[in-house]
Amino acid sequence: MTKAGGVELGQLTPLPFTEAAVRRCARKARQVQEILGVPFLVENITYAFAFPSPLGEAEFVTRVVTEADCGLLLDLANVFINSQNHRYDPYALLDALPLERVIQVHLAGGERRGAQWIDSHSQRVDANPEVWRLLEYVARRSEIRAVLIERDQNFPEEFQEMLQDLDRARDIMHRAHHRAPRPPAPALPPASAEPVPLPMDELTFQTALARLLVEPELRKRFLATPQAVGEELSLRGEQTEALLAVGAEHLSSFAHDLASKRLSLLAKAAPASCKWLQNRGLWHELAHRFVDENAPLYSSEFVNRSVRDGFWFLRMLDQVLTERPELRTPLGDIVRFERTQLELSSTVEPVQSAKDFRQAFETTPSPGAETVLASRPRTGAHVRVERFGCDVVDLVRRINAGQDPQEIPSTATAVLFTKAPGFRNVRHLAINERTRSLLALCDGTRTTVEIAAQLSPGAGAGKSQEALACAEVIRRLHELNALTLTFAS
Repeated sequence: MTKAGGVELGQLTPLPFTEAAVRRCARKARQVQEILGVPFLVENITYAFAFPSPLGEAEFVTRVVTEADCGLLLDLANVFINSQNHRYDPYALLDALPLERVIQVHLAGGERRGAQWIDSHSQRVDANPEVWRLLEYVARRSEIRAVLIERDQNFPEEFQEMLQDLDRARDIMHRAHHRAPRPPAPALPPASAEPVPLPMDELTFQTALARLLVEPELRKRFLATPQAVGEELSLRGEQTEALLAVGAEHLSSFAHDLASKRLSLLAKAAPASCKWLQNRGLWHELAHRFVDENAPLYSSEFVNRSVRDGFWFLRMLDQVLTERPELRTPLGDIVRFERTQLELSSTVEPVQSAKDFRQAFETTPSPGAETVLASRPRTGAHVRVERFGCDVVDLVRRINAGQDPQEIPSTATAVLFTKAPGFRNVRHLAINERTRSLLALCDGTRTTVEIAAQLSPGAGAGKSQEALACAEVIRRLHELNALTLTFAS
């Protein structure tokens, strides 16, 4: 599961291997196939902990793909990692799976942290050499249509080692064309018509688990006085015992992984603020405060959880600046800069209108001076002009480039932010006061000639140098999607 009781975990969290969970997963898989009208694959995941369950992992996966009548995306790195962390024979698990349903195989290299293997996608496949032997085993017993090697981080400067992994995977697949006869799939006991939900299947249990994983103080109290906190969470005795069976170490370790992933996404939503705090030795303290004070609850106000956390983190920094005013310069400007970018980047237009806008923009030639002079410029819906106490554009650029500016550029700056429908990124540009005044006049009621006359009252009208210069600025702002050009009917 990734969400329960309004708590967004943001990472695949173990399900209990029960009949009710099988039915729920299979039903969702069937719905996806019916809605999309394309084949759907279910992937086996790694799990940091397991609940006492009536079904084993292989039987659970087999039941889901069989009842959903879908394919299996077999992640062999996950098979290896689970076999190490949970002490089972990976080949016995493969023999119990419906390998005839395998369509795609995933390979990856993980890391060992303490006594646990982690599916980090950060190493070449040779980090887990057994994965290659698992691929050879499956390739002789299944009609694999695709092999994908996952690598999400720690990329080498040269891609040679990744190409070597690809070559080895191809070699194994080519050598597997002489396949041994596939033994028949293991018979499964008949499923009950309506499985009776177990205590671990109930929403109350799943919500309590989610809260314990994302609320550090609640987890600390639960591990100290489980029965009392279990009652506070409306858990029955056997549900509290099921959570305790996971183990304090596993709960805390998985909670730490959830928080780390959340903070890594936060660093992408507000990169300059996070890097500035890191450079000042404040990140660790404030990251912990953010996680402690902001449980990841779902909110329809935000387009996704990363945007939500970005806004919540910047809001927390506003409070920090009130408590510690010595940080206001330049952190206050950095926070406001990134909040403006986040506000514009998270706006979502109807798909068709965004598509039409982008197509029109890309196929319409740049307007000439005559057209611009006759037009009535109007600022776009997603355009903002903000004033800052320093040259924040240069400051943010240097911070995001990995620099640690000690001298803060003190020149007050006006910044234009713009995002057009159909375009993903927010553009920002430092502008002078004249351009800021020009934009303030672009409300669709004045022609470019009239705007030029208002900016330079003594310059005259028509094609004066001032009017032509104003038209050139408006043309460039139009190319930045900051202005649309309208015409009187």
